[in-house]
Amino acid sequence: MKYLNNLLITFLILIIPAIGISEEQLEEFNPNLPAQITEANAEFVYKFLLAELAIQRNDINSAGHLYLDLAKLTKNTGFAQSAAQLGGMVRNGRLALDAADIWSKLDPESRDAKKVLAEMYIASGNLSKAKPLVKEILESEDSKGDGFLYLNNILTRVENKSNALRFIIDIAKPYAKMVEAHFAVAHTAHMAGNISIRDKELATINKLNPNWETSTLFIGAIQFDEDPMKAIETYQKFVKNNPKSNTVRLELAKALVQTEQYPAAKKHFEKLVNSPLASAEISFTVALLALETGDDIMAEQFLNQSLERKYYNPDQVNMYLARIYAQRQNIDKVINLVEKISTGPLFVDSRIFAAQAIRVEKGIDQAVEYLDQYKSLDRQEKLKFLQLKTSFWYNDNQYQKAINLMLSEEEKYADSAEFYFDFGLLYEKNKDFDSMETNLKKAISLKPDYAIAYNALGYSYADRNVKLDDAKKYIEIALSIEPQNHYILDSMGWVHFRLGNYDIAYEFITKAYAIQEDPEIAAHLGEVLWKQGKENEAMSVWQGSLEKFPENSVLIETKNRLFQ
Repeated sequence: MKYLNNLLITFLILIIPAIGISEEQLEEFNPNLPAQITEANAEFVYKFLLAELAIQRNDINSAGHLYLDLAKLTKNTGFAQSAAQLGGMVRNGRLALDAADIWSKLDPESRDAKKVLAEMYIASGNLSKAKPLVKEILESEDSKGDGFLYLNNILTRVENKSNALRFIIDIAKPYAKMVEAHFAVAHTAHMAGNISIRDKELATINKLNPNWETSTLFIGAIQFDEDPMKAIETYQKFVKNNPKSNTVRLELAKALVQTEQYPAAKKHFEKLVNSPLASAEISFTVALLALETGDDIMAEQFLNQSLERKYYNPDQVNMYLARIYAQRQNIDKVINLVEKISTGPLFVDSRIFAAQAIRVEKGIDQAVEYLDQYKSLDRQEKLKFLQLKTSFWYNDNQYQKAINLMLSEEEKYADSAEFYFDFGLLYEKNKDFDSMETNLKKAISLKPDYAIAYNALGYSYADRNVKLDDAKKYIEIALSIEPQNHYILDSMGWVHFRLGNYDIAYEFITKAYAIQEDPEIAAHLGEVLWKQGKENEAMSVWQGSLEKFPENSVLIETKNRLFQ
């Protein structure tokens, strides 16, 4: 029966395009004409159920179009509103815009409809149509300041920043005494690269309200990128005049931590957590800043304080506390803290962390025993635990034990591409390349768009200097799926290196290294440069990477092999 239901749902979803609105319905929507459907007739029930089925299948786009169709046929604002919301969820601007347009026509007094429609026009870059709506909304808005701040966020989506700046300057003209209006202009001018307008507007804000936190935070953020000490000076001056401003004081503390002025930062930590306006969120944030300074005692104090103040996510706090106790090698305390996380998104991760800590302090057998006590897990959670157990043996160079463990579980994960990918890498480490190839190809057959599996197979060939044509083919497929993946770009460079195409290899590996300065990519880049006769450049790349990753074996082996 379940099979038949799935067939029916699939059939209904597939024919959605065929039951769209007629040519007459595609004409300009007229809210004054009578509704074509006024009762729950067969057509209404059919399309409504299709929309519900589409939502159940997570086909939000199709559901949105069906609701839009129903809105036109029934003249019901609820369907138009739902279509607009669903269009926004799946980032279908055309659907959201059409639905918001109909919604506003059906309910001309609805400020929500006008706001959504204006937002859609702005997001699509149609500022001329958005302008009268925005002006009307602001005129009727009780809190015009909030309206400008919200508008400020929407304008960040406009691609043509110069057009956005002209738009907001015109919108803000009637509100010369309102700091939020000037801030919207200043922020948009900053995005457009118009520094003179930005600074002029910020100066106006300072005259209107020198104690406004929002503009101070904005100025400080700009200054920090150019001169951190200048930003700190701005924050300090503001806090001196506004000692109750926890928001700016917190940014000051962050800036002091980032510039390694830890004693000064800690003084502000204590003022923040002891302020009458202090909260659980402030205690938690200050604890994280204390961790950045390396003061785990202060961090522990404020993490516990955030729990006492009823921080909204106690599991997150307990995870940070567990990490502190793991560094102190207090495994019993780690386990005690982890056990407080009984459900939720951190449940599995917390047990994985505890097992890793146990492995370091007490050995693999006890870590595996700890994981084995958890029986009521779903399939994906069990796979995560299996991967962790396997990694214990793998990292201990006991590859056969890891393989035996995977073999014992293979039947349970016969349809898991992730399982066979891990299995393939494990066989590669054990230098059983035939089994590696079999398992990686199995992973690809189960998940044809599994980019990292194609890459792993292609890179293994290239690294061993075998089947180079196949290697190139697999890596090209991987790159077509994930064109900005630095590991795949590096693999493509490496296969070209093996083929003797050093200039092409240099292009790919340089691009990979620009995305991520990984030590193994540095090893490859240096080797390509060496082959090109650029030994000094190669040494510079290796030396720079070794300063960050002094124990990376691939980097050390490459440098020692070539520099003799």
